[in-house]
Amino acid sequence: MISPHIGGIETETLLILSKISEQKEFLNCILKKYNIRKPDDIEKMIERGEIEEHPGYEEYLSALSYEQNIKNLKKMLDNLIKRI
Repeated sequence: MISPHIGGIETETLLILSKISEQKEFLNCILKKYNIRKPDDIEKMIERGEIEEHPGYEEYLSALSYEQNIKNLKKMLDNLIKRI
């Protein structure tokens, strides 16, 4: 259990880690659905006609977004660590 007295950088760190975990879970759900390793594989599957454009393309864009969010959150975490 997290102490209610933790604040500042510790709280920010926990929140960012939680958000990273959430975004990874969303990304992994999409990747597992198509049994692939990276979002670009969805686009290739659409181009080859292996999956329909709808909802494939929307899920491709969502996966890209989750991937970018994870990168951005990791940068935020790096910046927090530098402040410690």
